[in-house]
Amino acid sequence: MLNKTKNIKKLIANIPNILTISRLFLTFPLIIFLEINRPNFVFALIILGGITDYFDGYFARKFYLTTKFGAIIDPLSDKIFLLIPLLWLSKMEIIPFWSLAIILFRELIISALRTTKKDGLPASQLGKYKTFSFFIALIIFFQPFSKDLLSTLGITFYWLGFILTLITFIDYLRVKKNTI
Repeated sequence: MLNKTKNIKKLIANIPNILTISRLFLTFPLIIFLEINRPNFVFALIILGGITDYFDGYFARKFYLTTKFGAIIDPLSDKIFLLIPLLWLSKMEIIPFWSLAIILFRELIISALRTTKKDGLPASQLGKYKTFSFFIALIIFFQPFSKDLLSTLGITFYWLGFILTLITFIDYLRVKKNTI
């Protein structure tokens, strides 16, 4: 009985990481549905990805289940999950490639910095707003309703996420500079 309780506690302790890893696995059907042009399925997967992102953070904070692994893998999972549809939007010439290249550059540098910090360099509040902006932009871009009305709103959230990408990049570099 004691062993079973230990295993249940271990499972509960890993729920945030399980949710994060599940988001990583959602990228495979996301790629397939983007490739075969199934925007309704892409929309559903983005919603599901956003839900797992919210709840992995919620459970980790509420039950004090934060780990260095989670601090590294959660933002990495977000990056992979968000960059795939952003790449597709760039391929379709909906967003400019140069802006996506800058976003990718920032994300790779920050991911590398995270591996050098003992706590994994958790996301800042602005970094969370950046991710949220990109999630909202993707939800709007792939929503199954009227495209005309919401496309400007999707572009607006994309550029908001882009600006926050630049601001948080500078902030993270400042944090890293101060720890050297």
